[in-house]
Amino acid sequence: MLLVMSEPVDDRAGEAGSGPVPRYYRSLEGRWAGTLTLRMTAWRALRGHPLATKVTMVSARLVSPVRMATTLEARGASFVHTTRVTKWGFLLYATEETIEVTDGGRALRMVGEQRPRLGPLERYEAAGEVDPSATRATYRIPWLGVELVQRTRVVAEGLELTQETPWSRSSVLLHRVG
Repeated sequence: MLLVMSEPVDDRAGEAGSGPVPRYYRSLEGRWAGTLTLRMTAWRALRGHPLATKVTMVSARLVSPVRMATTLEARGASFVHTTRVTKWGFLLYATEETIEVTDGGRALRMVGEQRPRLGPLERYEAAGEVDPSATRATYRIPWLGVELVQRTRVVAEGLELTQETPWSRSSVLLHRVG
């Protein structure tokens, strides 16, 4: 499970200084947390996938809901985002990615690492875009051999996040921490 988030722009560095992507991410800098729930939507869609994927999804469903905590920090023209998913204080999953602003501030590229508790570290690249209002983002992230589509939306209560795969849907409302 991943997460990405963001506020108004200043001209700290080159391409990160204009467009909806830097505005979105600057608005979300800081620490966030919430309770993530996972729902299996199509068990049959797991057919043909490796046993490790099936075990991961069954395990994730058994421990849901879980706690998701994220951080977002501007670093020059990029943003560094981390996510930690825990249950009963035990780390289940962690990610760290660098978000690069592309296409004049209209799109983004993520390069990062996913660390499942019981699996190997996996490096990945993903793409995304932020809508012109800088209040919604959509990401396409490789995860467990499929594309995970993550959508975020800034709301009065915080940041709504959903993630969908061919077999599952998860959601969380993240609130600012600290």
